[in-house]
Amino acid sequence: MGRTRDLALAALGAFCFGLTIVFNRAAARDGLGAATTLSIRFAIAGLLLLALLRVLGRPLLPPRGERLRVALLGCGLYAAEATFFFMALERGTAAAVALLFYTYPAVVTVVEVALGRMRLRAVMIVALALAVGGGAVVAAGGGRVSITTTGILFTLGSVCTFSTYVIASDRLLVRTPALTAAAWTTLGGGVVILCLGVVQATLVRPGAKELALLTGNAVATAAAFTLFFVVLGRLGPSRTAIVMAMEVVAGVVLAAVLLDESVQPVVAAGGAAVMAGALLAAAVSPRSVEQLESASTP
Repeated sequence: MGRTRDLALAALGAFCFGLTIVFNRAAARDGLGAATTLSIRFAIAGLLLLALLRVLGRPLLPPRGERLRVALLGCGLYAAEATFFFMALERGTAAAVALLFYTYPAVVTVVEVALGRMRLRAVMIVALALAVGGGAVVAAGGGRVSITTTGILFTLGSVCTFSTYVIASDRLLVRTPALTAAAWTTLGGGVVILCLGVVQATLVRPGAKELALLTGNAVATAAAFTLFFVVLGRLGPSRTAIVMAMEVVAGVVLAAVLLDESVQPVVAAGGAAVMAGALLAAAVSPRSVEQLESASTP
């Protein structure tokens, strides 16, 4: 019974992450822009996470010695990753961007092998081939699941910055609780994006409908983080990483249902390959899984 409950919570968390992809895509299609969408999303989500920390009696601040690191990771890498991801959504459908983005477990694995922190096994080579090959199929797929060349480049930029964020967080945030790091990373990213929007004069005043959309995005973000960390404490690192890979499926299916972005069979096959590669990488690489679970989503 307990295992079924935990798996249900994990599935709900993946669903919430999928919702954030759809919310961002809808905001992109409405022309709200990255600065407006992301600053409001992260500000509200960060405040909700801080409120949750207060209710749970958890530390609101990172420990001394790591506060500047948390701020830099949020204001630098996470802000860049989220901006790249949103700009990709402005140039491609939610399914194409999401499926390409979820090659990042393979990228983390390659970096770990290059740094000598992991030994490459035959099954890992298969996982990498599936992830890279599946990403290529998604990029080349036709139909209404499509993405421009510039959108692909922005997605790859998001993958690279997020992978760097995952690895840097693992090395630099040794004593900071994951939920505390998530709250301040989110707030830091939101502040930087807001400041850039002010300087570049790209902020848009959302109407009532758009504000409701952005608020829903923020609530989904906070809920996804909360469910993720609840499940992590119950299922453990490996099973959580594997189950939470359902978020890419949730994002694609929700985009098809809510945004009328149909999925062509060839793109679905590519997405299946991406997911298979990511799951294989998580299954044979415990250290990579530990890194992935300490990081946030686009």
